[in-house]
This record gives sequence, structure tokens and C-alpha cells, in this order.
Amino acid sequence: MKTDIVIALVCTAVFAMALAFLFVRGMLGTAHGLKRSGSSLRAVLAPLALFMESRRGRDAELNRTLERLERLVVQSGGRFLDGATAAEVFAARFVFPLLAFAVIVPLCMLLRLSGGTAFILAAFFAVLLYAYPESGLKSAADERTRRFTRDLPGALGVMRLVAQSGGDLLSAIRAVIDVMQAGPVRDELSRVVAETTIGTSLTAALNNVATRVGTNEANAVFSTLAQSLEMGTSVAENLQGAAQLIRHAARVKAQTQAQKAVVKMSFPLLLLILPGIFIVLFAPLVIQFINR
Repeated sequence: MKTDIVIALVCTAVFAMALAFLFVRGMLGTAHGLKRSGSSLRAVLAPLALFMESRRGRDAELNRTLERLERLVVQSGGRFLDGATAAEVFAARFVFPLLAFAVIVPLCMLLRLSGGTAFILAAFFAVLLYAYPESGLKSAADERTRRFTRDLPGALGVMRLVAQSGGDLLSAIRAVIDVMQAGPVRDELSRVVAETTIGTSLTAALNNVATRVGTNEANAVFSTLAQSLEMGTSVAENLQGAAQLIRHAARVKAQTQAQKAVVKMSFPLLLLILPGIFIVLFAPLVIQFINR
């Protein structure tokens, strides 16, 4: 028992010192180009994120991982973990497990659990926290993409009305920003206006939206609008066609999910419902047979 307590205390001390070291390094600031963190969480992640960035050019696998995380950060709107960068999200995969050990092991000691039990619990939560940053970032990106696809047809409808009344595409985008509630579509269109204000062409700004969102629907809609500006075709007709394209894709996706739901429902039907039905039907016959 004393040995377990000593092991638990040593593990707690090691991980607590590592976490404290990272926190102090983050609070002192980042002197090599990474922007200063806006929260204590990002301050903890900043030192390890700097180290990852410094090794990026020499490690091809790390570079590919950070590029994939950067795409997810852009798709999520840059709001995951208080606006963490890709390097900070990657660093969280290593810092969060340390946090699990630093918190759970002392808690288990206060509850008078054995050192082995404390280590197993801490290891379990450490594995979960190791997987959380990337999985949470992907979930945030998927949710924002889903909301963008859901709200886009309504925004295109407003833009079409403005275009039919004689306004150009940029004024139609401003009209959507004025009347639409806060969300991914409004954020992206506001960014389009901001980019054109600093000198970016509207065509390039629309293509940037398609790149940031990263869905087939967004790519088809905004690439089409960009081409209509270049070729001088009717913006109102293109907006109407884009809205119909989005709604058709949504219907196809809903039909596909409905067909998959039938297959998914068959497994609980076979495993849970049918055995109960057979028991109710045949149990009396079995009881009668046994009594005979």
C-alpha cells in the first residue's frame, strides 16, 4: 500500500511540474513569432506549439498533420479552443493527457484509492483527452459546414431578389449581411466584403469562400458566381440555379440517409426486438412441454 502511494505521488509530482513548466513558459510570452495567446489555455499550449512549428520544415509527417489541422481550423471558423491555431490543437494532444494525470491522481489520493487504480483512471482519461483535440476540431468543422449548407439557399434567395431589382452582386451580398442572423454564411459573406474593401477582387474573394468552406456545394455555388462575374452572364439566373442545386443536393442527401437508416434499424430489430417476440410466442409452448 505504501509503495502504491509513493508511485502515485511521484507520478503526480512529475506531471504537475511538467504542466507548471508549460504554463509558466506560455505566460512569459512567445518570443519567436507565434502570436500571444488570448487565454490561459492557449498560453499553456503556446510553448509546445512553437516547438512543433520549428520542426515543421524538417518533419514531413508533422507538416502533413499540421496542414490537415489547418484546413479543419479554417472550416471550423477558427473558434475551437478559444481560437487555437493548428499547432496549438496538435500540442493539446500532449498537454491534455498531462492535465489528466495532474488532476485525477491527486483526486484519487484524496479519495484514498490505491496508486494502481489512480494510474489506471488517469491513463483512461488521458487517452480520451489525447483524442479530443482533433476529434473535437473535426466535429466543430462538420457542424459549421452543416449550418453553412443549411443557411446558404436562403441567402442565395435574398441575393437573387436584390440582383433582379438591379443591384450588383456585391450589393446583394451586403443585403444578406444586413438581414441575415449571425452564422457561418453571414461570417463568410462579411469576410468577402472585407477582402474586397482591402483590394481583393470579388472573383477571388468568392473563390476563397469555396476554399475555406471546403464542400462540394460551396465550391459549385461560389465558383459559378465567380465565373458569372468573369463571363458577364446573368447573376440572378446563376443565383437561382445555385439555390436549386443546393436544395437538390440536400434532398439527395436526406434520401440517402433515410435508406441507410433502414439498414441501421435492422440490427437492433434482430438483436433486441425479435428475441422478445419469440419468447412471448413460444414460452407458453415450452412450459407446457416441460410440464408434460
